[in-house]
Amino acid sequence: MAPTRPDWAVDAEGRRTWPVDRYLVEGSRKTDWLAKGVVKHHRTIGTTLNALIRSGFAIERVEEFCPTDAQITARPELAEELDRPMFLLVSARR
Repeated sequence: MAPTRPDWAVDAEGRRTWPVDRYLVEGSRKTDWLAKGVVKHHRTIGTTLNALIRSGFAIERVEEFCPTDAQITARPELAEELDRPMFLLVSARR
């Protein structure tokens, strides 16, 4: 969801990871994303899905965005999205 410092971490061998630190600590996090001082509200996946269930929604599908080979061919910068889930998409019906 929302790391406290959204950026890739690179280890000694040059491998990149997208750290999501303090994952179980929910709440607001201020970052610079598209503009300075953006406030994101971090929630765990469990909190998000359970809130939908408690509100009477039936979860029909859950997807984590992954670019296709064709999308990566058209836009090579999307290849880095294979290393992290960029979006969590939830289809729910009430």
